[in-house]
Amino acid sequence: MMLGVKIAGYGYEQHPLIDGAAFLSDPLFWPTYLSSMLMPQDDSFVTEAFGVEVEDCYEYSDRRLRDPDAWPVFQLGLRDGHEVNVVFFNLPREYFCDFLLCRPGGEYALRLATVGGHEMRPGLSWPELGTTADFSGAPYGVVEPNARLLLLLPALGDRDLPPEATARVAAALTSCGAGTRVDDLAAYLLENLPRPTWRHVDGVRVSDGRYSMRNPDGPAGLAPADLLEISTALAEIS
Repeated sequence: MMLGVKIAGYGYEQHPLIDGAAFLSDPLFWPTYLSSMLMPQDDSFVTEAFGVEVEDCYEYSDRRLRDPDAWPVFQLGLRDGHEVNVVFFNLPREYFCDFLLCRPGGEYALRLATVGGHEMRPGLSWPELGTTADFSGAPYGVVEPNARLLLLLPALGDRDLPPEATARVAAALTSCGAGTRVDDLAAYLLENLPRPTWRHVDGVRVSDGRYSMRNPDGPAGLAPADLLEISTALAEIS
């Protein structure tokens, strides 16, 4: 039986949040997650790489990942005690994923991004994605770097992707079960992400993405103190 998860301050404590780590071993999880969260124009590009059927992913999503009575949460611990939580928001007829930064103990959830439905992204730059994925000292939750990278990938958006970005994502796809055309798939997934510019303002990394919560001038922008906390928490693991 999956254990319950508590995220104080999220606003949905009355809903059944469960530890989603066990889902990562399901052969249908990654193709379902990547095709639904990154929303490529052609789902078959993703499913063929993983050797599964599109229809099976739809059924798996409805039956396992979008259960209103069990909201999967994937916890990614960080060095300073903060954690990034990927939460399947499963109210009836309202499905998306929240990417949250939580203080130690799962308190005071700050949204990094919302993907699927009410889009508010990106929430991570490429350097932040890499260092968060590669942190090896998490005492709980999802600890495998490639799984962490793919879980966070939908929250990524960065105009200045380095030359090695495609190879890094391809390696993660291979590690998590993709078997054919992984380089093409990695490039395709990255092309479907937003491409904002990131910059530092008074020590805070901010985005110019129109609907990014880390754009202080955008309609979804967080308060300065929250932007500072996010930037600091992610930078400390680099």
